[in-house]
Amino acid sequence: MSIPQSFMEPINDPIAIRGPQRVFQAQLLFCSSLGLISFCLFCVLRYRWPHIYAVRTLRKSSASPLQPLPRNYFGWISVIYKLTDEDILNFSGLDAYVYLEFFRMGIKVFFLLAIVALCILSPVRYYFTGNYDKDNITWGKPSNPNHPPDINDDFPKYLWVYPVFTYLFSIIVYVYLFEFTQKVLKTRQKYLASQNSITDRTIRLDGIPKKILKKNDPQILKRFIEDLGIGKVIDVKLMYDWTPMEHLFKQRRKIINRLEDLYASKNELTIDIYTQDRTPSVMPDLNVSYAPKMDAATGAKVDSEINDLSRSLININSKIRNIQDRFDSNFSTINTDENPEFKQLPSAFITMESVASAQMAAQTILDPRVYKMIVNLAPAPKDIRWENLKMSYTKRMIKSYLITTIIILSYAVIIFLVALLTSLLDLKSIIKFWPSLGKFIGKSKFLTTFVTGILPPLLFSALSVSVPYFYKFLCMHQGYSSNSEIELSTLSKNFFFNFFILFLAFMTTGTIWDYLSYISDTTKIAKTLASALRKYSLFYVDLILLQGLAMFPVKLLQISDFLILNILAKLFLLRNMFLKTPRDYRSYYYTPQVFDFGIHLPQHIFIFMIILIYSVVSTKIVTSGLVYFVLGWFVYRYQLVYNFVHPPHSTGKVWPMIFRRVMLGLIIFQLFMCGTLVLEKAILLSLLCSPLPVVTVVIFWNFEKYYVPLNTFIALRAIQNPYSFDKEFDDDRSSLSNEIEAETIQSEIDDDSIMDESSFLITGASTARTYEGALSRRRSTIDEEREQYTDYTYPYLVDPLHGPWIGFEGNIISMVQYNQGVLPADLEDGDSSIVSTNDRETIIRKKITVSEWE
Repeated sequence: MSIPQSFMEPINDPIAIRGPQRVFQAQLLFCSSLGLISFCLFCVLRYRWPHIYAVRTLRKSSASPLQPLPRNYFGWISVIYKLTDEDILNFSGLDAYVYLEFFRMGIKVFFLLAIVALCILSPVRYYFTGNYDKDNITWGKPSNPNHPPDINDDFPKYLWVYPVFTYLFSIIVYVYLFEFTQKVLKTRQKYLASQNSITDRTIRLDGIPKKILKKNDPQILKRFIEDLGIGKVIDVKLMYDWTPMEHLFKQRRKIINRLEDLYASKNELTIDIYTQDRTPSVMPDLNVSYAPKMDAATGAKVDSEINDLSRSLININSKIRNIQDRFDSNFSTINTDENPEFKQLPSAFITMESVASAQMAAQTILDPRVYKMIVNLAPAPKDIRWENLKMSYTKRMIKSYLITTIIILSYAVIIFLVALLTSLLDLKSIIKFWPSLGKFIGKSKFLTTFVTGILPPLLFSALSVSVPYFYKFLCMHQGYSSNSEIELSTLSKNFFFNFFILFLAFMTTGTIWDYLSYISDTTKIAKTLASALRKYSLFYVDLILLQGLAMFPVKLLQISDFLILNILAKLFLLRNMFLKTPRDYRSYYYTPQVFDFGIHLPQHIFIFMIILIYSVVSTKIVTSGLVYFVLGWFVYRYQLVYNFVHPPHSTGKVWPMIFRRVMLGLIIFQLFMCGTLVLEKAILLSLLCSPLPVVTVVIFWNFEKYYVPLNTFIALRAIQNPYSFDKEFDDDRSSLSNEIEAETIQSEIDDDSIMDESSFLITGASTARTYEGALSRRRSTIDEEREQYTDYTYPYLVDPLHGPWIGFEGNIISMVQYNQGVLPADLEDGDSSIVSTNDRETIIRKKITVSEWE
């Protein structure tokens, strides 16, 4: 019986040996050099431009006062490393914690896999075959095997290690996956149960019957919910079609933007944004009539346009206030007979007295009819996309099907690009379809290495970076009612793109490409399939090295921010094209960037799966993957704490998506090993591995049934006593013996919070007590702080009608208010002061209360 070539003597063809060696070494050198240069450059630039690389230290936060990083080049490294889980939760929130736990799980999984592979698996493979890995990529000339296979054997006996390590690696992933799942769920329950914000106590009710809608009375819904015995209702907000208000505010926004451009061109701006330990500011010089480069004629034209626009702004403000006055004092109802333009929607936000009541309501079927009185937990007020709430079910479905069709069509284009990309992996393929180009590349070792080894991962990375933004754009127009839904949908679509297109299509396209080459000789098909693993494993090694060693340090640099505006735009005198007004400067130098899991996370899950799939056959992929997750964990800890914010309030719901995709990777890994052993004629060994996919499916079913509900809802027992959570759940008897005390404590906390919620939010603490009876004050979470002063009133009904901004110093804004014969209402509070005034306009300085990302 014939023995597969891959398990006989090593390949002696010098080109076959040196080609992969040269590509691997070149890629390792390229990625290491780029990564080291980027890292050192970041350490210098971080010190020079703290307003770009640590902007969150400039923002003042009562719940999470973030301290500046050390004033040296490398001191920040130890600070980031020493951050605890509690720090991550306090500074960045639950979603960021879950995101980083995925990287920590990757580190632990691949560290153990790499140790086992380096110390046991690779030495065994080297002893019997002369190669550390199955791809024959070595640093030198491969050795001859010490124990070549007996030609009478059905398969090399050392292949017995493959099913052993397939089982071992699967068990390691099972253990760590459930260990981190338990940790995430426990942290989530403890974190959310300790909150008492309006989001945690609010449900969204859809499918309200028409008979109730005609009454247009919140009290009817309030009585309906309370009569069910779920709990007491604090507030009811009915929903309307807000299109008239949307149009007015859209026009108003255009006028404000134009006015700010005019004021910025009229007044000379004093820009102070680079001073260390100082809040960035851009202030107008009001002592001069016009900017130095503006002549009198141009200045008069600017003044004339300002006068016209100010009258338009006053007119629109009057229309907005007129609409706001039509609502009741609680902004919950409007007379739809007198105001037919505001059509009532069959939905409402209902705020309960307690978190437990909201959780029970969300898990309850209220009405025996289909599509009636459907309850869901409400998204955070600032997470809602109000313009999509008015969309009917039919319209939402039409948009969903249309976008799905666009995505399917995009796959055809992407598959074509992937087919071209796979042809670059082999010089023979290039020669076949473009002989002159292939021969030209083949004359140079450098070009051959670059085109077949370095260029494909670069193009792959460019494709995987650009396409997700296109899918994010599609998701934003699909009709989702909250930003967290958009983010999770973007994650699903981008993962499908990364895995099913850039992995399965990549592998399939490459294999079919080879089939066409051997169509005249079908006996070569088996050989082509057997060599596919070795061929593409090198590509994925290069990809992981590129994304890990090179791209993570580049991510620290924030090329798009630093390079475009601070180097290129300044060098070519183009900065004024990007930064014109004080609002522009504040957005760039004082507002943290929004971190989108839907854009970033799918690629990392995809890399996790690739490492897992090749873990047994390629130790280089496992070790490269370990480096990848270590660097990713460190980079994202820095960015999520000091530079980025994550506004969507998804409360850690990304973890089930991570779990499911890791399970998918496990199944493919196990099937992959079964197929590999079949190709090597080891049918018995393949059969030994066959139960593993079934085991994985059973484990996945267990997760969906018992774990997913804990990642969706807050357990009532956790709400009962979140302040001694660890003690409570380590010992059930403790819970029973202290049940009465816990109920009393929680009742006092709930009563205090509901009686004076604004005080609760402002102080950032509630009067909680531990079981031992000692008084303590619970610090407000960052998510609670972000929901200060918010409720489920439509924002345009209560948003202040600020005038155009002409300067800023942090959250203190200099703005113009048009008097209309009276002093502006903004001066009624204590956060405003007059800078100057005349008959037409008043310039005030006002401290605004906005979210960190606003």
